Amino acid sequence: MVKHSKINAAGKRTLAALLWLLPGCWLLAEPLDEQGALRAEQREQFLHAELRIGSTNRNQAEAWLEQLADYPLQPYLELRWLEGRLSASDAIERFLSRHQGTPMDWPLRKRWLLYLAQRRSAELFLANYRPTQDAELNCHALRFRLEKEAPERIWPEVRALWTVAVSQPRACDPLFARWRDAGQMTPEVIWQRVGKVADGGQANLLPYLRGLMPARDQYLVDLWIRARRNPAVVAQRNFFPGRDAREREILAYGLRRLIWRNADQALSTWQRFAEDPHFTEAQRQVVIRAFAVALASRGDERAEPWMAQVPVEHMDDTLAHWRIAHVLKQQDWPRVQQLIESMPEDLQQNAAWQYWLARSLEQQGQSEQARLLWQELAQRRNYYGFMAASRLGLPPSLSHRSVPVTDGEVSELTQHPSVQRAKEWLALGRMTEARREWNHLQRTVDEQTKLASARLAAQMQWYERSIFSLADVGFWDDIELRFPLAFKDEMAEVDTAWAMAITRRESSFMVDANSPVGARGLMQIMPDTANYIARQPVQLGQLYNPITNIDFGTNYLNYLMRRNDGNLLIATASYNAGFGRVRQWIPKDEAVPADIWIETIPFRETREYVKAVMAYYQIYNIRMDQPVDVFAPLVTMRIGQDQD
Repeated sequence: MVKHSKINAAGKRTLAALLWLLPGCWLLAEPLDEQGALRAEQREQFLHAELRIGSTNRNQAEAWLEQLADYPLQPYLELRWLEGRLSASDAIERFLSRHQGTPMDWPLRKRWLLYLAQRRSAELFLANYRPTQDAELNCHALRFRLEKEAPERIWPEVRALWTVAVSQPRACDPLFARWRDAGQMTPEVIWQRVGKVADGGQANLLPYLRGLMPARDQYLVDLWIRARRNPAVVAQRNFFPGRDAREREILAYGLRRLIWRNADQALSTWQRFAEDPHFTEAQRQVVIRAFAVALASRGDERAEPWMAQVPVEHMDDTLAHWRIAHVLKQQDWPRVQQLIESMPEDLQQNAAWQYWLARSLEQQGQSEQARLLWQELAQRRNYYGFMAASRLGLPPSLSHRSVPVTDGEVSELTQHPSVQRAKEWLALGRMTEARREWNHLQRTVDEQTKLASARLAAQMQWYERSIFSLADVGFWDDIELRFPLAFKDEMAEVDTAWAMAITRRESSFMVDANSPVGARGLMQIMPDTANYIARQPVQLGQLYNPITNIDFGTNYLNYLMRRNDGNLLIATASYNAGFGRVRQWIPKDEAVPADIWIETIPFRETREYVKAVMAYYQIYNIRMDQPVDVFAPLVTMRIGQDQD
């Protein structure tokens, strides 16, 4: 069981990592001069007015706006005021014109457009409508356009709105009714939506769509519903009555799911339909691809012929990976070479396949050819480049290059309105609003300014934005900005470079990160994991405290190292996929080379996670002046029952 003593001692170590998260604390390094005191007063006034301006009278609102006229966030007060005054069309139009495209635009524009739609103000609505992903606004816009344009121009757009996998807003119903009454809702269109809904969409729409189909075709929707609930039904000999070629669409769907549940049943069912003339070539290829990936990912010896059926022009990264991984498990090196050399040229040049081509050549005694490939790979700053360097006994190459920006460019950028507003939101502890402003900046400036923004964000210790800004430009060579030494002192309870590599991969140092599955904070701690470590229920909010989150994360890393006999590679995989699951992936009969084990991890997320963390681990060791070749042990390491 993991001990929790370190959690209680966290506050004694340092408060530095927490200070900047509190409102205004990231500015504490600046002297509180007269200007600083004024800005602090303006923040207090802003927060006071923000809570009240929506319900106050015009005179008071105008007084607050005037009082804060030179405060960067003053436009947000005006936004709040106008949100409660949607009849003030002239003022709203002027505001939207001044702030078009900023984070202040959409909240007001949407509310106002909905207000105009309710009042049938077609001309004003269309003048201020902008293309959007909002279905409700799109439906209103198309209804208004129908009053001015020929329906033939509108119906294709209505069809695109209707044939989606989810239910649309009720505001769209009158538009859809006119479209249907015009004879546009044909059985073919309905069937198109049935397919989208059934294949991963909103299943409760299927009974509704069934009622729209002609009576003779409604049984097809029934088949979809049954196949969605249990794909094994497609294996029943009397399941398909054979009355309509569209039954094969349902069969293809069922087989794609069944192969993952019961491979034998899926394969035997395919044999009955393999020569079916109603199967389109596209449907065949979908099934073949699903069978190939499913079988190969499980190491099933029947995978190879399915892989071979995929046309070269349809080969992609996923198929290429599993085709190679399948033969890597068998360590069939001539076959590895053959498969890589038969790939499309663009795939062959991928670092992964260059590495494995070199490995296959080496295993076949062609050491010089392998060395030449590894020499080229060793110049790359990634998992395969570091592996290649270690195999050659060369030091890893970082190829660091600072972003080419001047101090003057960074200083000038600090005056940009979006930067000013982002800084103020940060000072108020409003991370979401700050990110919206920063993202707006990234969308509206040139690449050189984006590079300057990365440097500026790093100076502000806003590490996530620095990392993301560089990624947005595709500038990968500034190692200091992309791999900051953030929270280094707080991670001293474990191998610090490893903990930083984990954190960099998990959240890019976003302290309030929240994953779709519920992992939270810097090191993406799951609530159940926190409860286990603490031996008591942990409030979710605690996981957003960087100090507490690091304590839980490093404690858990130490635990995983103990459970995995000190093997950092397996502990890394366990941090992502869970200790129990990773143990299932370790070969029971014989040990395999570590690089093969990594390449054949069944979960793509974990596979790529391990590669990234190991590469980041090497980078952080170099950044911290630690002469550790992380990849040297991987060259000789074996994973399995007799692993060393």
